[in-house]
Amino acid sequence: MSIVAAACVIIGDEVLNSKIHDSNSRYFAKYCYNLGIELKEIATIGDDEDIIVETLQRLSKKYDFIVTTGGIGPTHDDITYDAIAKSFNLPCELDLDCKARMTNISNPESKLDSDSLKAHYRMATLPTGKIVENYYLADDLWVPVCCINKQVYIFPGIPQLFIKLLNLLTPILKTTYSIEDNNQDYVRYFVKTSFKESEISTYLRLLQEESSKISKNIKIGSYPHFGHGFNTVSILGTSDFSDYLAKIRDQTIERLNGEQISEAEEERISNDFENQGIKP
Repeated sequence: MSIVAAACVIIGDEVLNSKIHDSNSRYFAKYCYNLGIELKEIATIGDDEDIIVETLQRLSKKYDFIVTTGGIGPTHDDITYDAIAKSFNLPCELDLDCKARMTNISNPESKLDSDSLKAHYRMATLPTGKIVENYYLADDLWVPVCCINKQVYIFPGIPQLFIKLLNLLTPILKTTYSIEDNNQDYVRYFVKTSFKESEISTYLRLLQEESSKISKNIKIGSYPHFGHGFNTVSILGTSDFSDYLAKIRDQTIERLNGEQISEAEEERISNDFENQGIKP
């Protein structure tokens, strides 16, 4: 079974001008990893219609599963729905189901004046057409995950909402992309070595060339850890090649005088900015 190829689009000027820190792409990367989905690209773009249209049209030609987060609020710069609709030559219209859910859950009509209410309904003005499906995944939320062509899934940018809706969408994604539990899971090993990256580069290049003949999905990488006195080698592949991955792990430990460390330990070291002399 072929692996699902995914992309993530983070939309918002506030990310590009450093007003907020993007955590959604990191969460999505872990989510894909756990499901055996291959995340191929993350794009961070501003609230610019032309750029959003260009990005979505480009990605939709390459990837099976695309998520967008951000830009679906009530203000003038929240243009994601309109821009993505334009990417697929679709109209954007006030969705009556979404409006009804708004009324039942938050009753904005009783709280907002006419101008504010008009702005509020921008969040219920969604891409419309035969290739559009709106998934209402939680009884306490009126916002849907708007899906276009069973390929592009539009999420809010608020991390708590993004995480909640993405996890609730999982059963639908598994059905859509024929993802089975424990099928095509990733296996990853980390090997710690005191050798410098320049000293191991030839070995890793040859190992990647050899591994690519076994499977194009096996990836060999190296990660420097300044201030710690060692580097790590990453060996990543799908579970159907687990025996081969274990073999090259053992080979790497022997060749580089290394030792295996856990994924949690590698993450802890990678985030240890103080010992690396880096201020986050």
